[in-house]
Amino acid sequence: MRGCDRAGPSTGHPALTGAKLAQDLAIAAEDLAAACTYLVGEDLITVDWTAGNTPAMVTLTHQGIRCMEAEEEERS
Repeated sequence: MRGCDRAGPSTGHPALTGAKLAQDLAIAAEDLAAACTYLVGEDLITVDWTAGNTPAMVTLTHQGIRCMEAEEEERS
């Protein structure tokens, strides 16, 4: 979720391509797909999937943004 958060908070709901996210996190496409599936289930992100079942675009939901903000507040 941090990768999406850094992608562009000025857009309201930060989004990032799946390819960029996989590259930034240095994880395999299968692992990214599994993580995205979990986070979608938690209503923290939305995902536009490719035909190959890999994330094309990952976007933080309002709940995901609130979760990130709460984590930042806990750290400070």
